[in-house]
Amino acid sequence: PTQQLDLIVPRGGERLIAFTKEHARCPVIVSGRGNNFVYVHKEADLDIAIDVILNGKSKISACNAVDKVLIDKNLPNKSEFVAQLISKLKDSKIEVLGDAEVAKAHGLESITSDAIWYEEFLDYKILIGEIENNEATIAMINKYSGGHSSSIITKNESEAKTFMENVDTAAVYHNASTRFTDGGQLGLGGELAISTDKLHQRGPIGLQHLVTNKWYVHGTGQTR
Repeated sequence: PTQQLDLIVPRGGERLIAFTKEHARCPVIVSGRGNNFVYVHKEADLDIAIDVILNGKSKISACNAVDKVLIDKNLPNKSEFVAQLISKLKDSKIEVLGDAEVAKAHGLESITSDAIWYEEFLDYKILIGEIENNEATIAMINKYSGGHSSSIITKNESEAKTFMENVDTAAVYHNASTRFTDGGQLGLGGELAISTDKLHQRGPIGLQHLVTNKWYVHGTGQTR
């Protein structure tokens, strides 16, 4: 550019973001990728779980869409719940993939590589897997997610607190949809981006986050 820029916020795909980060001579805020997770804890309200997951796929092009669902292996009536969830997803024309356990139990196409856990689908596609417990879920999300949004479905406040404090995403939810990660929904007005960076702003960015401080000091000869 012929004039100095203070900040660039690339809005687009990962190739655009990578190009901008490589060539920019000023700070860049990464308007990050999604790949968001919902964890159905063993003490989940199953109606809430289904509503949150289906809502998470209500707009597949959004970065706050749900791509991955982790089911606690100790969930009561697990098989019936997963079968109901798969049926409702398929009714919405969503392709359902499973890890080895879920695919075998429910006749789904099984994933062939763990690399798919890193993918942001932006498509009518969702991946369901089994998970040992909350601790394992936190580790998995922190390894594979895009750092955008994650949700735990549980009636257990203590487990929700542990999840929310330890999952490293810009927004964390308890019994609510990741689709709320949006500037307008969170009261920020017009949204510029949703940052997965940690400085200077994380999560939805409104106009108020594009300004910095300037100090005006009026004196009558004070010295230090």
